[in-house]
Amino acid sequence: MSDYLLAAGQWRGQNRGAKLDSPPKMLMTAASHSLSVLALADTADLKALRAEYDPAPTPDTPQSERSLPPAPPKSPPTGPAPSR
Repeated sequence: MSDYLLAAGQWRGQNRGAKLDSPPKMLMTAASHSLSVLALADTADLKALRAEYDPAPTPDTPQSERSLPPAPPKSPPTGPAPSR
């Protein structure tokens, strides 16, 4: 039944001249609303899956660990070498 409603929701101008209260128009309207409901359910499902399996970073991580890269190793001194 859902396959039929989806096909009807993707209606491409068939029965364009049908009256608003005719069965073809009513079926197309119901199927279109069903597509909207399925899209909302799909969005909610994706949000729930992301919240469970790909959560946002927690704010309790210290700021220094989150934003700053590690300090580079100290470079050797430049200039003339000390004489003996």
